[in-house]
Amino acid sequence: MKAKRILSLAVCIVVAASIFTGCTGKSNANDTSATTTNQTTGTEPVATQPVEEKVTLTYWQHSSQARDNMMKTIAYEFMQANSNINVKMEFIPYDDYSTKLISSLATNAAPDVFQVQSGTIAKLVKADTIQPLNETVMSIDSIKNDFIPATVDALQVGGKYYGMPTDTQTILLYWNKGLVSAAGLDAEKGPQTWDDMLSWAKKLTKFEKDKMVQSGWGEKGYSPEVQAIIYQYGGKIVDESGNYAFADDAKSIEATKFFVDAYKIDKVYDTKFIANWAGFRVGKVAMMLGHPAMLGNLKQTAPTVDLGVGLIPAKDGNPTTVVTSWAYVISKKADSEAATKLVQFLSSTEVEKRWTQQTGELPARKALLTDADLVADPKLAIILSSLNDSKVGYIQDAALYDIFKKGYEELILTDVSIEEGLKKIQASMNEEVAKALK
Repeated sequence: MKAKRILSLAVCIVVAASIFTGCTGKSNANDTSATTTNQTTGTEPVATQPVEEKVTLTYWQHSSQARDNMMKTIAYEFMQANSNINVKMEFIPYDDYSTKLISSLATNAAPDVFQVQSGTIAKLVKADTIQPLNETVMSIDSIKNDFIPATVDALQVGGKYYGMPTDTQTILLYWNKGLVSAAGLDAEKGPQTWDDMLSWAKKLTKFEKDKMVQSGWGEKGYSPEVQAIIYQYGGKIVDESGNYAFADDAKSIEATKFFVDAYKIDKVYDTKFIANWAGFRVGKVAMMLGHPAMLGNLKQTAPTVDLGVGLIPAKDGNPTTVVTSWAYVISKKADSEAATKLVQFLSSTEVEKRWTQQTGELPARKALLTDADLVADPKLAIILSSLNDSKVGYIQDAALYDIFKKGYEELILTDVSIEEGLKKIQASMNEEVAKALK
């Protein structure tokens, strides 16, 4: 029976195989107090001072030099502040990380603290591989009061928080100021509405003898972008039961049609022209929607592009964006208190601030949205403000992401109707969720 249970667990975890991209840790001991007995006289045991036994947490992370070095520093600071907790760190090559993590979960040898995409939390809870945060360390009220709702709402199951956000992202607008100025448009302000966005995209798209030589908007339906416009149109992505319902909602269909028509009818982009972000970097794509982390990336990979940054275009004055993130979670066998203390430290105000400054990933704490040091950078101030009007992204799982991506490609590259295509996507995603939670 034990072997069967482990095999069943492995199957459940493999469903989310490609979504794990983070760091983990594992504890081996609980705090204990010691007493001694006088063996010579046989008198009652005499209590001694508690002996503080060290708890060891192993922490894994997919490897990149900047993140590795930063985490080494943070772990050292954590151990200095928590003398009874030792953190062992292992940095795993990105391509090997998910395989190693899944294997550890399936064999009940998981580390203590690790990252998963937020959309996998329910699966891991169902598989009984992770535990909720220790409420004596991080209370439910403190999380609700201190963190932006869209960053933590997806981390709850049954009223308990099973992780804290990391690598938090929204969707923003980037544009090439040089190309925009050359088209006679306001390069400093950028498009404010979706109608502006489409109008600009058409003006910025160029053809020579029916061959695209410049794209106005490298749009091909990245799922957080589509979810954002669905929210702005007043549509729904999931129903009250948590099932995907966008194909049954008229406003969701209307919002998706805007994106599909921009590609198929207005022809502002062609996947055969050039990869969209590659094209943006070399000045062949004028505008892109993307994550805040792209700001740091573009500074390094496209230093000659005069970059404009703004909030996602708005409908009816609301630039609602979508939050996606990974989460620090704790394995089932971890020392609850010690592991939660590590998660608490990683999501503390000071650590989140440094993480934002060094990586461009957004903080989840409300207080940091107005931090003087962060908002001193005008572009970063815009990025932080995007969290003020943000909602949870409901496609934060690699299997679901792939279903949506392939289905959307069918919408823009074939003659399938929007209604039919969305129903097909929705059915496949609901089947995937049901299968994963069995």
